[in-house]
Amino acid sequence: MYGLFLILNDVYKLDMIHELFYEEELGATTIDSQGMGKVLLDHHVNVPMLASMRKLIDGRKPYNKLIVSIIKEKDKLDRIVKKINRELECFSEPGVGFMFVVPVLEIHGSKHECLLKEDENGEEEVEEKPYI
Repeated sequence: MYGLFLILNDVYKLDMIHELFYEEELGATTIDSQGMGKVLLDHHVNVPMLASMRKLIDGRKPYNKLIVSIIKEKDKLDRIVKKINRELECFSEPGVGFMFVVPVLEIHGSKHECLLKEDENGEEEVEEKPYI
């Protein structure tokens, strides 16, 4: 399982990105977010690296979108990454955003049944089963 994270600064592309996930029959959650660089610039923190970023950030919307998707199959992951790269022109434009993928070891909650029960020593144990 994989966790795909897309920080999308170009919010005008959001509907198309959602459409790509829909085409691949993948779920995704979109969260409003704001980068720390913008916060530091707004507070006039003097960080030399940020001075060069000011031109990229100034004039843009101060917020971006964080899109998160948990993907079971590697082939689906590869297809959606390819489609996102195509849609965002491989992130070639400065400030469009960035994407990364991490392995997911466990999931708790969505589409899982959680049973709490006591063992013979009175200790509580958790048994999880995927919903079928």
